[in-house]
Amino acid sequence: MMKSKEKTQSPRNDTRLRLILAAEKLFGEQGIHGVTLKEINAAAGQRNESALHYHFGSKPSLVEAILRHRALDIDVIRVERLDALSREGGEDDLRALLRATFMPLMELLATEEGVRFIRFIAQVLNDPDFDLPTVALRANLPGIIRANGLVVAALGDMPPEIAIQRQRFLVEMTVSSLAIWSRQHDAATEAPARELFIANLLDSIHGFLTAPVSPETLDALKKLTRKKEKK
Repeated sequence: MMKSKEKTQSPRNDTRLRLILAAEKLFGEQGIHGVTLKEINAAAGQRNESALHYHFGSKPSLVEAILRHRALDIDVIRVERLDALSREGGEDDLRALLRATFMPLMELLATEEGVRFIRFIAQVLNDPDFDLPTVALRANLPGIIRANGLVVAALGDMPPEIAIQRQRFLVEMTVSSLAIWSRQHDAATEAPARELFIANLLDSIHGFLTAPVSPETLDALKKLTRKKEKK
């Protein structure tokens, strides 16, 4: 579950948090480019139109600040679950590994606050000015870094280029699926439907990752490798 960020704030930090929360909601509803900085300032109750620029400098910096604000708490849970999996000797169990990695994100569907963040990251994913996996890795979150390595290892003999590309597909599919589901359901109240959706999504991403690599894909990889070697 998403932890509450409400605690004693200095005036400066309180303003920064208000801007982050306002931007997260507006971006999730209207898209990154569908919202002006002036609208975010107004939604955050800031009369000073330069407040957002003072705290973040630019819209891309604001987007990354929102991601860090939420992702830090999510990653703490991810690390705890990966640690528990390690203690149980289950790091080679790909389904258990995917559950430990993605459930902290999927569980956000249970709260309105979590749904807002899911809708926000879906907008980031679909915006050509951002690359969500790269932004997530740039945040240097230990849980994400560790999970990426464990997933690649669990895929065994799969060519690393294919494994890494599938992981990108996996992030895109998971985030998009969560956002679409949240717009079709009352995520906070439809617990049985939510549980079925999450269980089936985990089944799907497991099957997606472990699908056999076809001869066509291997041939395409060889051609790409040869082309790169010639440069």
